[in-house]
Amino acid sequence: MADLPVHCLKHQVEGDWDFTLGPLSTKRSSCGHLRPDTEEGQPARTVMALVAGKSNTVQRVALHSPNVAKSKGDAHGTWTMVYDEGFEVTVGGLNFLAFSNFTFEENPKDILHKKQSVSHCGDTMVGWYRDVKRTQFGCYYGKKVEQKLAPLAPKAVKAAKPDSTKLTKKAMVKKVAKLNAKLSMLQLGWKARTVAKFVGRTMHEINTYAGIQRKTDVTKDMMSQRKQQRAKSFLQATPKTATLPATFDWGNASKGIDWLEPVMDQADCGSCYVASSMRMLSVRHKIKQNDQEALPWSINLPLHCGEYNQGCKGGYGSLVSKWGEDVGLLPATCMRYDTAGTCKLECDLKKLKGKRYRAANHRFIGGFYGNSSANAMMEEIYHNGPIVVSFEPAEDFMYYADGIYKTAVTKTAKPAVLVESRIANPWVKVDHAVLAVGWGVENGKKYWRVQNSWGEDWGEDGFFRMARGEDESGIESIPEAADVIEDEHNGQRVTEFFEQMKLKQPVA
Repeated sequence: MADLPVHCLKHQVEGDWDFTLGPLSTKRSSCGHLRPDTEEGQPARTVMALVAGKSNTVQRVALHSPNVAKSKGDAHGTWTMVYDEGFEVTVGGLNFLAFSNFTFEENPKDILHKKQSVSHCGDTMVGWYRDVKRTQFGCYYGKKVEQKLAPLAPKAVKAAKPDSTKLTKKAMVKKVAKLNAKLSMLQLGWKARTVAKFVGRTMHEINTYAGIQRKTDVTKDMMSQRKQQRAKSFLQATPKTATLPATFDWGNASKGIDWLEPVMDQADCGSCYVASSMRMLSVRHKIKQNDQEALPWSINLPLHCGEYNQGCKGGYGSLVSKWGEDVGLLPATCMRYDTAGTCKLECDLKKLKGKRYRAANHRFIGGFYGNSSANAMMEEIYHNGPIVVSFEPAEDFMYYADGIYKTAVTKTAKPAVLVESRIANPWVKVDHAVLAVGWGVENGKKYWRVQNSWGEDWGEDGFFRMARGEDESGIESIPEAADVIEDEHNGQRVTEFFEQMKLKQPVA
């Protein structure tokens, strides 16, 4: 219901592709995408014919399992799925990103929405490519060489109007009391409480905090993604490093120093993926610079200006970091967080003092989507700083108060077992992105400590703890990280971006 309405899995993307490349330019292009991107505003491929009248070229690229990309002259490239939305390839000195293709068709069985999206996993939308040095940029699209895959249509579902019933304080108190009784009976180790900010809101409105719009049972869809337990793969061996501590937390590290940014409230905007990503980059920058007072990076810059995500309608942390790598970062004072904001500067770029920075090495922990492990996540946190994790929160999570969270939505629910390579089931549904800042053990139970973006009046002063090593609610399925480095072009890409915004036309 958020992001782009496309669903393509890894096995549908693997194979030989022809990438049609538009000419390169020294300036980065939006490639016809809006800022932020929208599902209804995907550019036509004819946009590539508008670049200075230069001709396009075709490059053959082979995508192999688990993450090997090959082209003429380079047999050692890499690639990864971006969840189920698209894929990113780095091969032959070039980096490619594109969303998988989709179309809208009439849906006579759904009288409410009247249309459904159909995924075309053997084609891409117009995407972006650049050289690895960030000096040359262009647009491209891909088409699978083998026989075109049949369109992947979603299963027909009965139309259901969003529940418009507003949650009263009395109803919430009753709901939380019932939930706490259930938690006590199941001995899950956490407690629920009423949340004042949710009073007077519908469940539809409450769910926007988690970037989701559920129609019915919150359990069925979540559990259906993880029915099948899979054997451990040889693809990822346990890293041979020094023993990690039993407890670690960047909120209380380095002789009691709290490196974290304050808990924020994302409000009625599905911005969790941006908030967590920019918090990650901000904290990692402070740690690297050994400066607790370093300004955080602007959340609104990628939220309202980035073409790789869909603003308040959702997106992915890895693409937020990639946009910060391709374009750059700005301090939060240049664009303060505002859910109703626009892509507009609040500072004079020419007067910014000090060094300029950008994101770098954006990555899925484990090397590619679907190859994560709890141990690799711990090592990344310990050595480099907090990481972005995503999960599928059940309705009971909204009322979390304290303790180590494990879902209590059904009596028969069993913890999913994470394996390092999801060959049998390479996709796990997640909806909400947060910042994992450390880990620990309480009464023999292992947990992650995580910073949420729902304000300090929620959970454990804005944080929560979740069961570790079990992929509880999918939290270990898509961990993401990136670094912050000095921008070798001294903010040139950001300046070019806003110069073109003033002209109200795509970058040439």
